[in-house]
Amino acid sequence: MESLHFLPAWPLSLDPLACFGIALFIAVSLGELAARWLRLPRITGYVVTGMLLSLLPSGPLGELRGGAHLIFELAFALLLFELGQRIDLGWLRRNPWLLAGSLGEWLLAFLAVGALMLLFQLPPLLTVLVAALAASTGPAVILGVSRDSGARGQISDRLMLFSALGSCYSFVVLGLAYAWAYQEHAASWQITLLHPLYLVGGSVVLGAAAALLVLRTLARIRPGNSSQTLAAIAVIALAVALAKALDLSTVVALLFAGILSRSLDRERRLQPMDFGLLSRVALIIVFVATGTLLQAESFTTALLPAIGLLAARALGKGIGIFAFARPSGISLRKASLLSIGLLPMSGAALLWVERTASIWPEMGAQLAAIVLTALIVMEMLAPPALQFALRRADETRED
Repeated sequence: MESLHFLPAWPLSLDPLACFGIALFIAVSLGELAARWLRLPRITGYVVTGMLLSLLPSGPLGELRGGAHLIFELAFALLLFELGQRIDLGWLRRNPWLLAGSLGEWLLAFLAVGALMLLFQLPPLLTVLVAALAASTGPAVILGVSRDSGARGQISDRLMLFSALGSCYSFVVLGLAYAWAYQEHAASWQITLLHPLYLVGGSVVLGAAAALLVLRTLARIRPGNSSQTLAAIAVIALAVALAKALDLSTVVALLFAGILSRSLDRERRLQPMDFGLLSRVALIIVFVATGTLLQAESFTTALLPAIGLLAARALGKGIGIFAFARPSGISLRKASLLSIGLLPMSGAALLWVERTASIWPEMGAQLAAIVLTALIVMEMLAPPALQFALRRADETRED
């Protein structure tokens, strides 16, 4: 009998697209399970999906992790742009205490984490890097939980504002830390000075160019047309590609693009825009990718410093928020809820750890062990805490 050569070989070999579909299906299922049965944010289910994938050393789903970095970066960029366009800089002009409060909570968290890392006998340079990455708040968690719960109000607006500003503060300190690192590794003064300047200046210029391109493009499209959203997504994808090609910061470029596009959008063309389903898929990708960072060996080794980091960080942020609560116009009760809401760590840490490891592999490995372990722990704890804070603030409109 002639062999049935037209039939596929068994077992079936799944390509990355099939793996992505399986991972997405599992994430959505676990997210709905968390929301409907456990009354937890859907984000919790997404992170658990990533943790399950991290347990697969090889095989069909394990292959997905290798080529998923660009997808993660694009998804995170989309969320950063969306966050940026929600930031009203006029609010800072009307209430300058908001700027003082955001800087205060970030700085105290930075100092608290830095002091603890020195107690753990980390080198000063590594301490600065860890503290800078830990001090900022995660925009993706805030967007995801706020969207799922329909949160709108003073606390959720402040959370988004403080998250965006904290990302900017961390970026500046990380740029200075890179200059310090080059000096410690006996680099020439040109590299020590020019690389951080190139990183900061180039990222800001790229963000400004992306914002102007978005606004120029939208000016030629009828408001409310779906082509507006597609055009914005195309510009974001182009900006991510250019940031990678030019070795710039995707985080700063797209966050700045979102903030600037709103500030320059006098005709309010961006206001009705909604990334909708694509933004939800981006959230799933970001948190599944975060969950895949779980590595049992490094997790157990770095767990104690990571827990200490999270405790010191929470203490610093809480003191900063309470110190500026009254001047900035919120009660102490709302200040306590805002402090809880600021607990999520930023997923941008993944990108910074990767960048650091590509330049200084040994320091990057040390940085990853502590920061990514803390990030994993906080991605499990922070979404329910944020959901609790928004509910107690009476800002949610859940079913």
